[in-house]
Amino acid sequence: MLRNHCRTALVLVAIAATSTSFAPTSHKLSQASPRSTRFLSAAANNGGVTMVAAPPAPAPAAATTAFTVMKKNIKQADPVPQSGIDQAVELMQKGAMYRYNVPDAESSVVSICEKEITEYTGHKYCVALNSCGSALFLALLCAGVQPGDKVLTNAFTFTAVPSAIQHAQGKAVYVETEEGFRIDPDDLEKKMI
Repeated sequence: MLRNHCRTALVLVAIAATSTSFAPTSHKLSQASPRSTRFLSAAANNGGVTMVAAPPAPAPAAATTAFTVMKKNIKQADPVPQSGIDQAVELMQKGAMYRYNVPDAESSVVSICEKEITEYTGHKYCVALNSCGSALFLALLCAGVQPGDKVLTNAFTFTAVPSAIQHAQGKAVYVETEEGFRIDPDDLEKKMI
């Protein structure tokens, strides 16, 4: 279980972040087809095109289930516990919300949170960022995107995705989607050329 410092930092992120959703509260969630998986793995380095893709979706839990129905309203955020709100307000009143305006790393709630997450997950490193857009930008740089590189991305997306690609000086190539909001393998094949 993450300690209070990390929960507080996560509350600050939740307060600062904007959550958006385009999907209805209940729809059919498609699984990755063998064909789309083949294209995702083949696209890694094809003619100067860089592709950052999620792993294939897991197999359905039961063979009799044709589709998954989401019952939770994904447009409604979970409530923040009062203790988290109180800790976040206390940090804001102190002006100690950032890693660079405290005397040392040991007293930075962000650094403490990163350390606790590495301990919790067993990873060697953790970098807390201010937004998904910043995380995407950093991931593109880590993936080796160079100025002018084409980056394939789902056309059904949020503005942070193409913005991160532009910020990394890449060129967004929009790939159409199928039912279930996954990349259309036929359009992907055309765009890889």
